[in-house]
Amino acid sequence: MVSLTRAQGTVTRVPDFADDPSSELERKSKALAVMALVETASYLVLFYFWVIAPNDAVRRVFGFVHGLVWLAFVAMTVIIRGDIGWSWAYVVLVVITGPIGGVLVFARIKRTPREALVPPRAPVEGR
Repeated sequence: MVSLTRAQGTVTRVPDFADDPSSELERKSKALAVMALVETASYLVLFYFWVIAPNDAVRRVFGFVHGLVWLAFVAMTVIIRGDIGWSWAYVVLVVITGPIGGVLVFARIKRTPREALVPPRAPVEGR
């Protein structure tokens, strides 16, 4: 996004995150890594109340929460897929394997070098 500011009687374009050295893709990938861990943790909590210590009320609540987290995780994975260079086969693998897919996504993002997520900066006009 670009916001407009008034400097010395003229309108100047100022990019968002002007002093931030990270890219949009890097910020998206960090959010996806966190969501991958949250998805896996929510599944483990659901599994606990489903199999180990059965409790219908808690299982229903955590089932609902896990469903929302899983949908957000899948949406974020599909949205970032093209920008980060993942194939549709990898996305399908991640979605089908559930909490293991969350671990796969987290590990793959952590292995991705920063240079792949942050393109070289273009020179700024007027500097």
